Amino acid sequence: MNYRFKTYFLMLAHYNQWANNKLFAVLEALPETQLNQDCGAYFNSLIQTANHVLVGDFLWFERICGLQPSSYALDDVLYPDIKELTQVRKNHDQSLIDYVQVHDESAFHQALTYIRRNQTYTEPLIEVLAHMFNHQTHHRGQMHNMVFQLTDISLELDLIYFQRAFASLYH
Repeated sequence: MNYRFKTYFLMLAHYNQWANNKLFAVLEALPETQLNQDCGAYFNSLIQTANHVLVGDFLWFERICGLQPSSYALDDVLYPDIKELTQVRKNHDQSLIDYVQVHDESAFHQALTYIRRNQTYTEPLIEVLAHMFNHQTHHRGQMHNMVFQLTDISLELDLIYFQRAFASLYH
C-alpha cells in the first residue's frame, strides 16, 4: 500500500476522534470524585490529564494555523466540568479532521516556524502533526490506566481496532 501523508493523517485524526469518543463516554459516566481523584499519574487525575491533552492540542493547532499561541500553561484546567470538556474535545477533534481534510499533499511537506519561550523553532509539519497525534495517544493510555484503576473498565482503544473497523476508508 502506498500511503500519502494526507491519508495517513486523516486516519490518525479519525482514530483520535473515535478513541476520544470511547474514552470520554466512560469519563462522563464517572462521579466527579473519581474524575478528580489523584491516581499518581504525571497530571494526577483524569480531569487534569484530559485538560492537559486539550491544552497541548490548542497550542499546537494555533501554531500550525499560523496563530499566536495562547498563554496556557500545560497544567491549566480550562474545563473542570466533564460535560463541557467533552463537548470542547469533540469540537476540537473535528477541527483537526477538517484541518487535514482541506490541505493537499504538498502542504504536509512544509516547514512550520514558531516561537516557544523566546526561542524560534522550525520543524516539518509532518513531524508536528505526528507529535500531536502521538501526544494524544500517550496521555489517552494514561487515562485508560486511571479508568481501569478506578473502575476495572478496560477499553479497546488501540489503533488496530480502529483500523480493522474502518480499513475500507483508508485503502
